[in-house]
Amino acid sequence: MSDESSTLQDVAVVNEESVQEEAAPQEAAQTGEPAAEGEAQPESTETEPESGEVEESTPEVEESAVASGEPEVSQSDKIRKLLRKLDVPEKPNEKLLESIDEDSIDRLPQNIRGLFKHLVAAQRQQLDAQTEQMKQRIADLDAREEQIAAKARDLIRNRAHLNRVLTDPKLQKLIEGSEVPDDQLADPYSEEGIQQRIQRGVAQAMKAFQAPITEAAQRAQQMSAYQDFVESHPLMKQKAFKSEVRQIMEERKAQGAQISLEDAYNLADRNRMLKGQQAAQQKERAARSASARKVQRSTQSSQPGTGDPVPNWVMEKGYDGARGSLARIKYLRDNPDALAKLREQQRRR
Repeated sequence: MSDESSTLQDVAVVNEESVQEEAAPQEAAQTGEPAAEGEAQPESTETEPESGEVEESTPEVEESAVASGEPEVSQSDKIRKLLRKLDVPEKPNEKLLESIDEDSIDRLPQNIRGLFKHLVAAQRQQLDAQTEQMKQRIADLDAREEQIAAKARDLIRNRAHLNRVLTDPKLQKLIEGSEVPDDQLADPYSEEGIQQRIQRGVAQAMKAFQAPITEAAQRAQQMSAYQDFVESHPLMKQKAFKSEVRQIMEERKAQGAQISLEDAYNLADRNRMLKGQQAAQQKERAARSASARKVQRSTQSSQPGTGDPVPNWVMEKGYDGARGSLARIKYLRDNPDALAKLREQQRRR
């Protein structure tokens, strides 16, 4: 409240000074004295409101601006205009930010602190509004995506239903008449022969009409069955698992032993579980081995004389012109104490 009161006091002082400056020409006009050179003569002698009436006069100014047809300035546009006036850089000064602390804020004048607080609050409010708009936009897009997916599923199911209609036995029997040869038809000049040829023409037209629709409907039926399978088997939504299922089907097809989608899915799922079990067993064995090595090291360190009787330099630099295991053997041959110590260690183990 103290910050807002100081800000209002500053506004009142500025307004009072402007009132005094405007009142000077008016007094000169009333006394008959000429106004100072360069000062415009006031058009009216109405008294200006006092400093205490600043807040009350503001709405009247806004109403007059609206009545005059001037476009209203939104809060976001006003904030952007103020920030442009501050000449805000694109990137902050890192060193300056590091040097700013609470004391830096405390040393600011009260009116500047109040200005900054309200600017930050306005900017935060604008950011929150934009965030809510973005969330709503994302929710609308998700809902729209679900609607499109539902309509696509309905379209595929409708095409599959159309395929069932076109494969009706009565319609198929009518289409079979398109393959009747001429020698099996009656005399073309008789009424029966004319009727048979009309029926064959209708059947041929129906067959030509049905062929592309049936093909598309069959594909739609397969797609509908696949989508239903994916919905009931969530693992198919994983790209890697779906690729493995497709690979199994292609390999079996190349081998001449084609399998169904469900069988390929079961094989891929079995492989997935086996891999998981093998990974778990390998991890468990590695943990047991690490634990055993740790116990062995602690046991050896607690027993005297458990170190390697052969010095490290024998294996690193060699011994008696030999390197590696041969250098170790020669060293043990020439050092009976080390050999006896090694045999004692082996006996204990």
